[in-house]
Amino acid sequence: MENWMNRFQKNTLLLGKEYFERGRVFELEETEGTFTAGVVERRRFEVKITGYGNLETCRMYCSCPHAKSGSNCKHMAAVLYAIEDYEEQKKKYEWKEKQMQKTGAMEPYSYFDKVKIKESLHLPLDSVRQGKELLAANKITLESINTGYFEGWQEMLGIIEGEVKSGKTSFPVRIVFARDRVVSADCCCGMYARNFYRYYTQMDNCEHIAAMMQLLSEYLDKNRLGDATDLWGNEIIRSFQKNRANQTISDVLGSDASVMLKPRLVKKDGKLTVSFKIGKTKLLLIKDLFEFSSNVRNSAMGSYGLNMEINHRLENFTSQGRLWIEFIGSLVREEIEFGNRVVESGAYTRKSLVKRNEMGLFGWRLDRFYEIASGEKVPYEEREDGSKKKCELVCRDGNPKITMIIRKNRLDKGKVFHGVSVDCNIPFLFYGVNTAYFIDDDILYRLEEEFLRKLRPLVMQQGAVSKSFQIGRNALPEFYYSVLPQLRDVVDVTEEDEEEISRYLPPEAEFVFYLDAENGNITCRPHVRYGEAEFALPKYDAENEYALREEHREREILFLLRQWFPYFEEEKREFHCGKDEECMYQVLANGVDGLLNLGEVQCTKRFSNLKITRKMHMSVGISISHGLLNLDIATEELPVEELLEVLLSYRSKKKYHRLKNGDFLDLEDNSYEMLSEMMASLHMSAKDFVKGKVELPLYRTLYLDKMLEENENVYSERDSHFKNLVRGFKTINDSDFQPPKSLVRVLRNYQKNGFRWLRTLEAYQFGGILADDMGLGKTLQVIAVLLAAKEEGKEGTSLVVAPASLVFNWGEEIRKFAPELKFWLIAGTQEERRKKLESYQEADVLVTSYDLLKRDAPFYEGKEFLYQIIDEAQYIKNHQTVAAKAVKVIKSRTRYALTGTPIENRLSEIWSIFDYLMPGFLYKYEVFKRELETPIVKNQDEAAMERLKKMTAPFILRRLKGDVLKDLPDKIEKTHFVKFEKRQQELYDGQVVYMRRQIAEQDGEEFQKNKLKIFAELMKLRQICCDPSLCFENYKGESAKLEACLELVQRAVEGGHKILLFSQFVSMLEIIQLKLKASGISFYVITGETAKEKRLKLVKNFNEDDTQVFLISLKAGGVGLNLTGADVVIHYDPWWNLAVQNQATDRAHRIGQTKKVTVYQLIAKGSVEEKIQKVQESKKELLEQVIGSGAGQIGNMSKEEFLELLE
Repeated sequence: MENWMNRFQKNTLLLGKEYFERGRVFELEETEGTFTAGVVERRRFEVKITGYGNLETCRMYCSCPHAKSGSNCKHMAAVLYAIEDYEEQKKKYEWKEKQMQKTGAMEPYSYFDKVKIKESLHLPLDSVRQGKELLAANKITLESINTGYFEGWQEMLGIIEGEVKSGKTSFPVRIVFARDRVVSADCCCGMYARNFYRYYTQMDNCEHIAAMMQLLSEYLDKNRLGDATDLWGNEIIRSFQKNRANQTISDVLGSDASVMLKPRLVKKDGKLTVSFKIGKTKLLLIKDLFEFSSNVRNSAMGSYGLNMEINHRLENFTSQGRLWIEFIGSLVREEIEFGNRVVESGAYTRKSLVKRNEMGLFGWRLDRFYEIASGEKVPYEEREDGSKKKCELVCRDGNPKITMIIRKNRLDKGKVFHGVSVDCNIPFLFYGVNTAYFIDDDILYRLEEEFLRKLRPLVMQQGAVSKSFQIGRNALPEFYYSVLPQLRDVVDVTEEDEEEISRYLPPEAEFVFYLDAENGNITCRPHVRYGEAEFALPKYDAENEYALREEHREREILFLLRQWFPYFEEEKREFHCGKDEECMYQVLANGVDGLLNLGEVQCTKRFSNLKITRKMHMSVGISISHGLLNLDIATEELPVEELLEVLLSYRSKKKYHRLKNGDFLDLEDNSYEMLSEMMASLHMSAKDFVKGKVELPLYRTLYLDKMLEENENVYSERDSHFKNLVRGFKTINDSDFQPPKSLVRVLRNYQKNGFRWLRTLEAYQFGGILADDMGLGKTLQVIAVLLAAKEEGKEGTSLVVAPASLVFNWGEEIRKFAPELKFWLIAGTQEERRKKLESYQEADVLVTSYDLLKRDAPFYEGKEFLYQIIDEAQYIKNHQTVAAKAVKVIKSRTRYALTGTPIENRLSEIWSIFDYLMPGFLYKYEVFKRELETPIVKNQDEAAMERLKKMTAPFILRRLKGDVLKDLPDKIEKTHFVKFEKRQQELYDGQVVYMRRQIAEQDGEEFQKNKLKIFAELMKLRQICCDPSLCFENYKGESAKLEACLELVQRAVEGGHKILLFSQFVSMLEIIQLKLKASGISFYVITGETAKEKRLKLVKNFNEDDTQVFLISLKAGGVGLNLTGADVVIHYDPWWNLAVQNQATDRAHRIGQTKKVTVYQLIAKGSVEEKIQKVQESKKELLEQVIGSGAGQIGNMSKEEFLELLE
């Protein structure tokens, strides 16, 4: 409709357009030229426009106050804009429809099978003929034809309804049909109404039914009616549509978390119920908690009273309100489950069970209510005995004050003593699961669990028990000796007639246990005393010599006695252990103390001679001789043979050992655990361990010292060599090793300590891992060791093995800090390298790469080095690689490993490094995996982890920046999330669907076989996150992350910052280069193709000039570079190994940095990148557990883990 805008003021048009563009127009519908829609502002207004298309005849209506005054409002304008958009979309749809006709989407299709439906009616030819005649005479008309779902039917059904004209009257006819049959057919004609006719002819087939069947057949020929979507499928779709609509409305209206829920308690007929009110300022009662819970689940709109509409989106409720929502949801679910069970039993109809505006409070409900309500005032109403009481309750923990009065029973006016009467006041109690509650003085009190436990004899049902009860004469002992002592802790007891009552109270039962030991067995004869009378237990029926025995208490004692003495010899009336050693040990360890709690214990001398030895004095002698460790285990109390048996018993996890003299030895003493751990760690049998002196490698010294230090029960004798070695490691900072004078002022204090630690290792022929945090100068500490060796006149050449990207960096560092050292970089052609290695003794230091070491392995045969240092030692983490094997065959007197991440993912990595440093230190790999790696990783075995720590800790030195560089500026890490636009999201979703289908169709074996292909597809998914043009040629759409990155760079440059930008995709860096050029931003680039010499030059230039951005390929430039000129780091895409990212970050955050460093991680929201980030965090704990830092990597993912990444 042209020129409709002339009917509105300019400001009204602008507001209308804004409303339309912000999605505030809902449910636009067209019916014969009339449009209706709803426009949501703070509330919804209904708009109706008739005669659209003709400006003269067009009429507009809106329910808002402005329109009612006669003006054209913004809501009308918004709907007209929506109609224009609708018309445009309609044209597009018609074009698409023509295109779809070329595909299967528009092929002729009918869900209902008219042939089978007709056959199911068994129509006789006469009825068919007569039906056609009726149609020809227009005596039957089609009123309606619809589809839908009916109770008891899962599939879609159709209904056709018509009207039959008969003279001046008419009557209805109807057929209900499924896809291939008639469900029911009804006609009000006389013949069809005669049930006997249908019964005997078995035909539901009057001419009117036949005519309707003809009309249905014709309709199905012309129209696409029905669908195979069943009831559940339809409900799921409708639910999603409803949720989406509600979400859209919520997005328009926004959420302010201001909707409150307030509970209200009512006590009636001894029961407690809760109801709720809802609102923002004015609160109204929720009349249907079931409907409310459903509205919350579906984020639906709901009405309360006449004018209050609430959007039940969870975010709209206050934090307290959300707790009540969870509570109401739990109540509703329980009520529904209970209702279903009762209805199924046939006891009630569902309607009779449900009270929808309030719920009973008891059990867990009351406990949870109390927890949530604590801190707020709860309206309370008491409706009992026709009276009402109203107040506001607060929740508080507390116990009631209960009084009890005991007096003589007044039966027979007190002439005969019948017992006592008891009067007590108990508040009305409401019961939770393990405690109870009572209301007093506007407070809802919660009883302490222990208080209620002791009060139990008085309260056996909900509410208050009878306030008075009688205890007869025969029950007096049980009441006074068992019940009353427990009650006195919680009840204020007053006794009247106390003197008279005590005359009739018999003596209390006292128990005596006579213990003896004979013939390898322990026996017990239990007796009970009443005053001066004593009786053996158990009581026999014939024994009536004492009438008022506490038989219930006697049976309890015998039951407890059998826990330690399970056998009974009736003739001797004696309980015993049946000569069972475990049973006898338990009697000595716990049984005697248990019996003392029940009564008096008397023992024979034979029993007293039995004892448990808690500690055995052991000694361990340690000495060092000829480079080996000598170990000698002994004890003065036992011969060697019996000590062996003790250790075998401990390793069999027994709690005790029966010595040859009959005593029991308690094996829960820590000294046995230490000896067992020592045996396991040294891989010795118990027999070899105790037979005499044992020789061990010297590197076990510090581990043994640590174990002995932690166990004071084992006496140790250590010779001077052992003490000196241990003292040397414990006082490294005070050692005599001094760094070269030229470096004294260069090295920081922690680096000097690192130098001394390395020299101490060398002095005792050990190797070690310098695992300082990245950026703390590990290279400099090693150069100090190399220079000191030259100054001290040590003979020999040292070998440094490093990643190729760091070889030239090592040369620069040596030239800078130790120009006295003659170093050769083993580079160039194979012939050039061979010649250098032939005369290697002329140099002080050789520096080569892992790759060249593998190729030049034959040239190193027969050569021995003073020091062998491997930099970035994680390069040999896989002990099966050629690189790992190559460094391990080199002969050297001392070996060091440098790495900031000795463990990136698996414990086998640290085994491989120690296998290089000190072969055999962590055993063979199969043993290490069985005893340490598998228990730690799969079973979280703390003992195995502690053992590994004790073994490796002396040979790993790790300092973190925060601990040693107090002057290093802060590092601020931020995750910057970006959201895909439509086209990029479609490409991402398509790749996810493809991958999920591909993976789901494979079994476990196929998945493992095709893992490389799956990784390739996963790489494509990550490229879409970066920029779809990485994997889709000629892509011209949006790139959310690229735009966000360029915006970050622009802001940083404007703020005067210098930036390091890392990506694993070189092609992504190329795209960013083009964008930076277009923006006039200067940059350098390092990738794997950049020559090693050029890298150092670029790094030097960047730290000194005004270039604003350094683009770096993550793997090529993530280690060994010093880029402290930058103070902003951007990780464009997350790498699987978090440690690699951290290394890259530390190119800037290291010694020499004077500015605060900000690190940005760009993550596509809701994508695989976000999942990678979460998995990385979950894997960070491994290195922390072993040596105390953080690293993580995604390792061998299973099929299920891959699918989880794609969710």
